[in-house]
Amino acid sequence: MLSAFKRQFFAGLVIFLPLGLTVYFIRFVFLHMSQTLLPVLMGQHWVQLPRGAVRPISFFLIVFLIWLLGMIASNFIGKQLIGWLEAVIRRIPFFRGLYEAIQKVTEAFFGANSIYQSAVLVEYPRKGVYTFGFVTSQISGRVFGSDEEYNCVFVPTVPNPTSGILLYLRQSETIPLSLSIEEAAKILVSHGFVQIREGSVKGYVSKAPNIA
Repeated sequence: MLSAFKRQFFAGLVIFLPLGLTVYFIRFVFLHMSQTLLPVLMGQHWVQLPRGAVRPISFFLIVFLIWLLGMIASNFIGKQLIGWLEAVIRRIPFFRGLYEAIQKVTEAFFGANSIYQSAVLVEYPRKGVYTFGFVTSQISGRVFGSDEEYNCVFVPTVPNPTSGILLYLRQSETIPLSLSIEEAAKILVSHGFVQIREGSVKGYVSKAPNIA
């Protein structure tokens, strides 16, 4: 009976943890986004709002404001205004670096034009060990005295994929994947619990058939 209980408990745990953590994350996002306008809505006296409706209204107002900001940014005047605001922020020493780092990460995963071109595997930190990298650009090999083109590859850290190292590698040293940026990011943040699906490492199989 104890063996059956343990087996069923862990089977339930495998189902419960992803669901529980997803619900927790949704709740976390909801509470923090709705908190932004909560004091304003609670303090206003123009419209009498039911107490239980204040937080949902605050959340949907924030979603609307984010959409409105995106709509404004898509026209010429909005782009000029946001460009001016960014120029002001970039004049502040500490906040300049913070803003640019957050902006790049946000654009990488949510922007229409991601800074990441593709996901690859690279041999790092030593030969025979592989990790994920994201190709950001290509440069001429002449910079490094080579005839082969190089890839600029960002290798993120785990569990914080916003930090990492930048490597310049020959294109022959990067192993192309058939994974999207989002799929590779899921594998990273899950610490490998989400596994690479079979057939994703196509370039690797053709170059090194002796390693699975």
